[in-house]
Amino acid sequence: MSRRKRAVTGAATVIGTAAALAAGYAAAGATGLIDVAALATLGVLIVARGSVRGEKPRSVRPKQQRRDPGRRPAVRAADFPAYASMATDVEWARMSQRHYEHVLRPRLARLAAALGKSGAIDLTGPADPDGPGPDLAALERIVTRLEAP
Repeated sequence: MSRRKRAVTGAATVIGTAAALAAGYAAAGATGLIDVAALATLGVLIVARGSVRGEKPRSVRPKQQRRDPGRRPAVRAADFPAYASMATDVEWARMSQRHYEHVLRPRLARLAAALGKSGAIDLTGPADPDGPGPDLAALERIVTRLEAP
């Protein structure tokens, strides 16, 4: 590219950007100016990235998942689907009192009855059905009571 052509291209770019910024300011004030400036910056970054010469970046190799592919783990999450389901229910119960009352509490009551610890899931506190569920400390106390010998 010749020196004159490069200078004309640069001047046209600067004038075009200034015109776009002025049009943005005229159309929507400061908000329009910021919007056009963001788009102009994005355009400059795209053009700069496209014009940089160099070698193609190398691809990222996948990480080794296991050192010995012939050896399987002793325990897999798929072996305990009920555990995964209960862990999800505990997380949702923290977000919604309604979820705690209708999903997790009955499940914990069945578990407590099966373990012979029916009083383990007593929970005191505000019971706004549209509010957040019990806090993590309360849920941890319940689980600790259920796991106790």
